[in-house]
Amino acid sequence: MAQSSLSLPSILVAALVVLVALSGAFLVVDFDAATYQTSAEHTATAASAGAESLPPVNNGYLVVDAPDAIRDDLTDELVASFQREGLSLDPIEARDSYDRAVVVVVVDEWNPRWNPVTPSGSVTWRAAFDAGGHRQHIDAGLSGDPFVFNSTMGPDVAGTLDARVDVSGTGLVSRPAYRTRLIDAVSNTTAEQVTAQFEQGR
Repeated sequence: MAQSSLSLPSILVAALVVLVALSGAFLVVDFDAATYQTSAEHTATAASAGAESLPPVNNGYLVVDAPDAIRDDLTDELVASFQREGLSLDPIEARDSYDRAVVVVVVDEWNPRWNPVTPSGSVTWRAAFDAGGHRQHIDAGLSGDPFVFNSTMGPDVAGTLDARVDVSGTGLVSRPAYRTRLIDAVSNTTAEQVTAQFEQGR
């Protein structure tokens, strides 16, 4: 009686197909079974003039300058993070002037360094904000020079944030899930620090 058995080449082909399928899944499926260590470094500055007469800052504009690969998702998550902090922001393109509070976020370095078992990436970014929407303060805050606050513009609170997060993981995590982890870290840090500065400056 003839016995049926898989040949070695057939087994190797089947194993290769499974490996390719698993590799592809880690590139597109949102899967996260890792533990993480996150470290953040940030410096926030704020200045104000006549801020006691300003109403609470509860809405404004959001401008995001980031790589195309993450810009839309980062914008959405920033809006959600600021909303949790009590600040409703409308995403817009950069303008020459603003008629209400504005937060501008600029991602200088997006370095995800993903692999499925030990990802270790970082993001470096800046933000500038102004309760009165003054473009001069936004430009000064993003210039890289010491922040200059013009107190002749009337009651206002403005400032800057320079930040970096490093997120390393151990376990199994897909590329989309790790990307989300980095975006969340940037969004949460930005929203917490900027809203705190708005409050402290008043």
